[in-house]
Amino acid sequence: MAGFFVSVIIYPFAVYGLRRFFTERLGMENNIGFLVFLLASVVSWLAAEAVGRL
Repeated sequence: MAGFFVSVIIYPFAVYGLRRFFTERLGMENNIGFLVFLLASVVSWLAAEAVGRL
């Protein structure tokens, strides 16, 4: 159950960080929404799995 809460908390930070990374570092301003959504979902899931295994 703790993994779910970690997932919900981590997701917005992952979206913000990934969006910033792709726009500022790589210069990709267009069509990154779905890519950011997928990668943020993976980061959120991995964080939840890590907490679940503690």
